[in-house]
Amino acid sequence: MKPASPGCRITVSNALDEWLIRDLLLQGARIDGFGVGEKLITASSEPVFGGVYKLAAVEDSVGNIIPRIKISENPEKITNPHFKKVYRLYENGRGKAMADYICLHDEQVDDGQPLELFDPQATWKRKVVQNFHVRELLQPIFRGGELVYQLPSLEEIRAYCQKEQKTLWDEVTRFENPHRYYVDLSPRLWSIKQDLLHRAGNR
Repeated sequence: MKPASPGCRITVSNALDEWLIRDLLLQGARIDGFGVGEKLITASSEPVFGGVYKLAAVEDSVGNIIPRIKISENPEKITNPHFKKVYRLYENGRGKAMADYICLHDEQVDDGQPLELFDPQATWKRKVVQNFHVRELLQPIFRGGELVYQLPSLEEIRAYCQKEQKTLWDEVTRFENPHRYYVDLSPRLWSIKQDLLHRAGNR
């Protein structure tokens, strides 16, 4: 393949997606930029966004948080109840993301102590992790009707996404047969969920 002319930049388009872009790069195509349109904007692989809001908890007149859950014949549609927060666990040293940990709003994760994780769908799969640090993912946007969040610029959002993507293992981000990224529940949250399910089943 002849080298590109000095000062000449090559941009390609036409129904490109990550698969075609990868193949072009693997074939040594001397391309400087890719124009990605309908495959990105219309989300051709997932044209319907299935996200919906579900009631997870209510607050009574004295400030107590009462958990709520949605029951479904489809296990994937059963919600996680209660007022929650999410931690991300990073491996010390390499900084790779190990798992996300969903817990109750008043729980704290001490990354100076070992932490046992278990798969909520297969509770016998357990692992004790240590030598890690945590970061709380959820950030408040409004408090008491007041905006408390400073919206980052597009450049800052892009840099943040690139930085976080680099924390994922190659086994998770590969196209073919990717490993599942684990999202685990705390024992307290899992117990509350199971109690609500059992109570609903005994009615």
